[in-house]
Parts: sequence; C-alpha cells; structure tokens
Amino acid sequence: MAVPSCYAGKVLFVDLSQGTLKEEIFAESIYREFIGGNGLGIRVLYERMKALVDPLGPENILGFVVGSLTGTPAPGSGRHMLVTKSPLTGTWAESNSGGTFGPELKTAGYDAVFFSGISPKPVYLLLKDGRAELKDASDLWGKDAYETQDLLQQKFRDPQLKVACIGPSGESMSLLAGIVSERGRIAARNGVGAVMGSKKLKAVAVKGGVCAIEAADTENFNKALRQFLIIISNNEYAKGLAAAGTGKDISLLVSMGDTPLKNWSLSGLEALPTITNLDGANMDKYKVSSFGCYGCPITCGAIIKQQEGPFAIKDQMHRPEYQTLAALGGMLMNDNLEAVIKANDICNRFGIDTMGVGGAIAMAMECYENGLISKEETDGIELTWGNAEAIVTMVEKIARREGFGALLADGAQKAVEHIGKGSEKYSVAIRGKSLAFHDPRMSPSLGTANIADANPAHHMDSQITAMLTEGAPIGSDPALQASKLNPFGSYAIGSAYHQLLNAAGSCSLYTVATTPPPIAELIAGASGWDFGWEEALKAGRRILTLRQAFNAREGLTPDQFELPKRIATTSKFDYVALRKGYFAEMGWDIQSGKPTKAALADLGLADLAGDLGN
Repeated sequence: MAVPSCYAGKVLFVDLSQGTLKEEIFAESIYREFIGGNGLGIRVLYERMKALVDPLGPENILGFVVGSLTGTPAPGSGRHMLVTKSPLTGTWAESNSGGTFGPELKTAGYDAVFFSGISPKPVYLLLKDGRAELKDASDLWGKDAYETQDLLQQKFRDPQLKVACIGPSGESMSLLAGIVSERGRIAARNGVGAVMGSKKLKAVAVKGGVCAIEAADTENFNKALRQFLIIISNNEYAKGLAAAGTGKDISLLVSMGDTPLKNWSLSGLEALPTITNLDGANMDKYKVSSFGCYGCPITCGAIIKQQEGPFAIKDQMHRPEYQTLAALGGMLMNDNLEAVIKANDICNRFGIDTMGVGGAIAMAMECYENGLISKEETDGIELTWGNAEAIVTMVEKIARREGFGALLADGAQKAVEHIGKGSEKYSVAIRGKSLAFHDPRMSPSLGTANIADANPAHHMDSQITAMLTEGAPIGSDPALQASKLNPFGSYAIGSAYHQLLNAAGSCSLYTVATTPPPIAELIAGASGWDFGWEEALKAGRRILTLRQAFNAREGLTPDQFELPKRIATTSKFDYVALRKGYFAEMGWDIQSGKPTKAALADLGLADLAGDLGN
C-alpha cells in the first residue's frame, strides 16, 4: 500500500565518504509501527548500524527525522529530531528542535535524511527543486551559525531557505556542540553537533514546496484538531507561555526549590533573591516580535535585541528560555540578565549547549572556590560566583575551545577527569551530560526518568515524562500509588505517551494540559489508519524498548546510569528501586538492561532485536 499522504514517502541516505546519495521508500508498516521522528530514527539506526562504533567515526549515523504530524496543521507540529550515537554519553541520542526546518524538510520530499561516513572536505547538503546535492562548504567552514545561514540564503537569493548547521563548536567537535537552525533554534544536547562536525558536514539547506502534506481523513483530523485547540485555549500554563515564554517565572520555581542554585548546592529564593531579575517579563523591553514554531498557536518564543551596556549583542536573537536562564543564571549565582542574554547569544552563534556550558562553568566555579584550580589555570579569569563578566568571557572561551575553555568544552565530567583532586564531586552529570535544571529530589518520576531512559539526563525526556506521570505509580511500588488526578495509570504508560509525541513531531510543552491532547486521534486522521490509543501507546512502548535495546547492545547496563551523589544522597526517594519497578513493567532485565524475549515478541521486535542474545 502507498504511504499515507501525511508523510513525504521517501528517506534519503547520504554516504559522505563516497559522496553518494540514495533514496529509499519504506513499507507502510514501518511508519505505522514507529510513527516517525525518533521512532523512525531508532528503527533505522538499530538495523543499519553496528554496535560499538566510534561516535565520531565514519560508521556512526546521524539522522534528521520528522514526525507523522510534522507539516500538518496540528498544533506544535514543527519539530524535527536529530538521532545518533552520542559521543558525550555513549548512549542512544536524540535531540529535537522547533521552528520551521522540519516542515520544510518534509515538503522537500523527505521524512528523514541519514548521513554516514566522513567527507574528505567540508560539504553541505542542498535539497532544492526536488533535487539532493552535496556542495562544497569550504567557504563556510569557520563561520558561525548566523553567518552560515545568511551566506547560504544570499547565495541562493532566497531568505526563505531553511538552514540547519553547526558553528565553530561543532567543527572543533566539542562534545557540547549542537545543530542550529533559524539563528538560535538548537538541537543542543548529546553532542549531535560534534557528530556533524566529525563528518565535515557544515549544513543542510532545504527549500520545500515539492510535495503536499495532507491529512488522509480530513473529517476526523479536523475533529481532533478542534478538540486540541479547545484544550489549549483553556490552559493557563499555555497562556503564561504566550506571555513570557518558558522562563516566565524562574523566580517562582526557585522559591519552590525546583530550580537549583550554585551548582545544585543551594535552593530557595532566600539564597538568591535577585533571581527575579531573570524572570521572562524583564525581557519585554528588548522584545522585537513574538516567535512561534510552525503550527503553534501559543508562540512561546520571542526575538529580542539588547544593544546597550557591556553585554550588548550586535544583532537580534531568540529570547533565552528557562533552561538557559537556569544554566547561565541561577546555577552560577548570576542575576545579571544582560550577561545571560549575551552568553546565550555566544552559544547560539557558535552552536553549543547552554545547559552543558552552564554545568561545566558551575563545576569550575566550585573548584575555584575550593582551591582546586587557580587564577593562573583559568587564564587569569576570576571564576567567582555571580561574576557576570567572567561568565561571559568563559562562555566564549568554551565556545572557541580556547585556553581553559578547551578543558570545559566537553562538559563537566570530562573536565574533572583532568582536574582531579576530588573535583568529581562537583560534576553534576550522568554519563557526562549535565542534569537539566529541575530538581529530581522533588519528584520520584523525574529522578527515575533521569536514570531509566535510554537518553539519560535529557531535559525533555525526563522533565516531560515527570510532568505527565507525577503521582502515578512506578512499577508496582505500593508507596507510589496515584496521589492526585493523573491521566496515566503508570509511569510506563506516560513514558510511552511521550515517545508517541516525539515520534509524531509534536511539541512536548503541550503535555502540560490536564487532559491529554488527542495525539492518537490526530495521527489517525492524518494517516487514515484505524488507529486508537491502544495501538498508539504500544507504538510508544515499541520505541522505548528498541531505544533500550540499542543501549543494551552497546554493553550498557542499568547500574552505569546513576544520579550524581550530590542528588542521590540528599533525596528521600530510592531511584534505583523505582527504576527496577519501571524496568519490570516494561519487560526489561534489570541486570543486563536487555528487553526480554517476551517483551520483544509482544512488540514485534523479536527479529529486529534478535542480536541481543538474551
């Protein structure tokens, strides 16, 4: 049967070593079983990539993947996903981004583009007028992400050309490097930009309009769409996002103890009362316009311009979001909003993860405070808490991989391996990746998600799954029976639902509604399938299980995923026990991490994942 009209229907494989491009058409069953996005990504990488490959070597595959709803009128359907093996964590990696690049890729005729190999020289992929070409990027190498987009749009005389690229941080293979589109929309985590840099792939430039993305069953799709819009219009959190973005009330979250301060050693508003300076409304004076991703009625983003004082930026940029305000603000005891904006602009230009950068500087500041590193070692920079000038200077050094910044450019955990002297206790990371800035000590679901997901310590997988499942039982633990109204019967079901969102290409912020958005109904209408919630959640479990199988095939066992001692030893929750309950419900072996034969068979994965040998 033909692939439903909500998909482009083609997948592009690019061998950069050979300079070859090959299109493939997948069976409809693959789309139905894995939906799209990270689901399609894990399906391809598990089948086509060997275990134990070097993440920065030619055998690693990097995929740009869109979802089943990407490019449709479904709210929040502007996401695209990057999938690969992470050079930072050594695990399955996915990192997503919003804006308009994803829908453009889909209307250019592709549900995914996968890159393997290493180009002998810098190149970019051009998808335009129905053609795919590798082009010389020698003149772009060394340019920042803003310059790269501008130069490509000028070259093709098309300001609507969509560009996803790496900056100098990706070129130098910083393990904190991300992939930038639209001058600041970043797939930032897991070192996906380092993988792109290792392949000498500077950019992917896309012009759509080649194929139409349409719902197969418009009547049912529009019915679900109306239901979704009603949920959004009645949601107070959505209204707050529209007003001031995800960073609207960082001071409120600090006061609740949710946002950590001073490298996770302090909490509460009394520890930094002036954190109110960073609340989103304080950026209104710099606001040029609102920004919304494709298909989003909320428009939680904004374009700002801050051109005065010592931290002036020379151009417009995206307003800092919550995680950036926490990383470059509260974590460093920095209440200087303009310094956070400037540091964020540097990260956007160079293409590097603000969360990883903030975590690395926080670790270094604590080392500096305790005499483990000296001013001479930090290039003469006073790495004291709240030193706004020092923070901005060090961010640029990290982005450029210069001096002491080169030591921090691969994250806090790599840096403490060099510093030694007991500094490891100041690295708050899991497998090298800094924790996202919501405190797991407040949430059994969040703590479990950080160490139980195949993509550990990821702000979307951990944070959103926790939001979905707080109060729902994890496994069969009698101490965690539902304590409040929750739409999910268990943590495992909530996790499966979140994977469904990712696979559909939907924005996870829409999960804040107390009523789950009608994602299964939208997929059913878009695809024309007789597709209900039972099948939808099974698809989510299938994606979760194959991601877990990917890690197990890499020889990664659950005991290699642990919360930092600073978190684990000061929490009332036994996260290891909670993970055990979750693994039992999912049908994954708690010792090896391998999905059981019964779990694989139930999800139709026995043949695909038969190489696990369990």
